[in-house]
Amino acid sequence: MLDINKQDMKYSRQGEKVTIYNRDKNGNIIYDEVAGEKIPSIKGTITEFLEPVLFSANISNKLSEVLVKEFGIDDSSSYCQIVTDKGYLPIKAGDVIWKKSEVGHDDDGLVDSKTADYVVKGVADEGLTADLFLLQKTVK
Repeated sequence: MLDINKQDMKYSRQGEKVTIYNRDKNGNIIYDEVAGEKIPSIKGTITEFLEPVLFSANISNKLSEVLVKEFGIDDSSSYCQIVTDKGYLPIKAGDVIWKKSEVGHDDDGLVDSKTADYVVKGVADEGLTADLFLLQKTVK
């Protein structure tokens, strides 16, 4: 790939499911007492995103014919693609990418995927020399 056309971006891969706890206004975990035992008050479970990794790649809003056919995209206005050398990026569908925006973190210190510019919607890795990644722009 031509280095001159590459742009710096960051990707974050989906990690494991983590438990989020209810917190008081000071940020301390709230505990409930059950049968004399303190149990953390659970707010819910989310999929954690790993700390973002810097990479450089070609990104284009002109979708290749391969992506259009493979993923059945009719309206490409909210999509773009990244083309990389084979095996360069370990990302998969559901991972997120930042191009212009700053990476944000939530109150629990986890990567906030809502601050990402794109969500990976699909990967076409059947080619011999290049991988194609279909990205959908996020609405902020």
